[in-house]
Amino acid sequence: MRFLRPLLLAAGLLAPGMAAAQLEHEVKAAFLFKFLSFVEWPAAAFAAPDAPLVVGVLGADEVLASLQEIVPGRTAQGRAVQLRRLKDGERPAGVHLLFVGRAAAAALPKLAGQPGVLLVGESEGALDQGAMINFLRSEGRVRFEVAPDAAERRGLRISSRMLAVAQHVRPGRL
Repeated sequence: MRFLRPLLLAAGLLAPGMAAAQLEHEVKAAFLFKFLSFVEWPAAAFAAPDAPLVVGVLGADEVLASLQEIVPGRTAQGRAVQLRRLKDGERPAGVHLLFVGRAAAAALPKLAGQPGVLLVGESEGALDQGAMINFLRSEGRVRFEVAPDAAERRGLRISSRMLAVAQHVRPGRL
């Protein structure tokens, strides 16, 4: 049930009032795990054909703790999933998805240039600072906005199925 509750909240199947602050990190963790299935990384992003998908978390220990409950024994795109806590100033070498919490939002511009890294934020203006996905709150629920052009510039492709459920999709640059 602990894994199911955040997924139900993320899907909007439970009452909006249940997505209170104490559950927000669980919902974000569930979304982060699901994002792994809807993004295509270039083959060069992996050291070997059987290399795991690595999720890094910076400045959001509660989200990392929720991911640690969700991830064990699960796979995404046929790959094992590993978690890694990043420290301030640490480069995300080997990371495929990097979640940058509010506490580390100032690091977003420095991290934005990393090829093959899906950068996810949770702060106002995160897409303007280089994030490809940004969490936001809308009507008491956790939602997300996406900048697919930023992902494509880093060699990533975001599924149209994911774009269809985003709160907002930033149009590409002309």
